[in-house]
Amino acid sequence: MTKTYKTEQEAFWAGEFGNDYVGRNRSAQLLASNMQLFARILSRTQGISSVIEFGANVGMNLRALHQLLPAASLAGVEINEAAATDLRAWGKAEVFHTSLIGFKPPRKSDLAFFKGVLIHINPDELSGAYDLLAAATSRYALICE
Repeated sequence: MTKTYKTEQEAFWAGEFGNDYVGRNRSAQLLASNMQLFARILSRTQGISSVIEFGANVGMNLRALHQLLPAASLAGVEINEAAATDLRAWGKAEVFHTSLIGFKPPRKSDLAFFKGVLIHINPDELSGAYDLLAAATSRYALICE
């Protein structure tokens, strides 16, 4: 059964292009770069014990955050099945295999974020993405584009 999506961008990322992206989205260099970026960001925060990422892919951002916040609970929302499966196999994050469009966070997190995702959202859905970010956080919202 083929899933239908509200926007062509969702179908694009859920499909073959998204599958191909999974293979290109891993490297020690990317992890190191993410750790450096998040270390700078986290230096301006306090008390983060839970994180949710929208558009997590295979979790390179969450993996960096796990190194910096090893006790934090992590969650990722990912539309692509291959990426969600890979992230789930890592075993350190709760994974929601779904589109962020219409997603209802089950709880608030101390940090909710988008990194390199909003550019891929249909412009008609951007206000909903911002509303989602606000609904998902109890402390910090991060947009990194």
